Amino acid sequence: MKRLIDKLAATQTLEKEELLYLLLNYDDNGSEYLFARARDVAKQHFGDQIYLRGLIELSNYCKCDCLYCGIRRSNKNAERYRLTPEEVLDCCEIGHKLGFRTFVLQGGEDRHFSDDIIVSMVESIKSAYPDSAITLSLGEKSK
Repeated sequence: MKRLIDKLAATQTLEKEELLYLLLNYDDNGSEYLFARARDVAKQHFGDQIYLRGLIELSNYCKCDCLYCGIRRSNKNAERYRLTPEEVLDCCEIGHKLGFRTFVLQGGEDRHFSDDIIVSMVESIKSAYPDSAITLSLGEKSK
């Protein structure tokens, strides 16, 4: 089992039969070794720093109707909201003062937030806080 775990750590892949063997013969000793190797690989790639990100929920409107999701289109119990670009910038100001240097603009697939609006918000945030990174999590886009 350790040989297969080492192979997985080194190559990031296993043959189908090898993977099945690991899954079917999984035990406490193997899991401890697997988790230790996983920690080693993660530390090698990412280090041991922790990065805090400020999540800014832009909107809970969504054109999609995913059954598992609380903000799905058909959820009549959701109290809908949509932040303005000014409110988003205010959130970034507060977050920056608190030490956040990454902001995640997150929300449902809200047609209100066109590419132009999103680009304008990102430009405003980057202009005000050039030392900050911005991640978008706003659903699927065509580009």
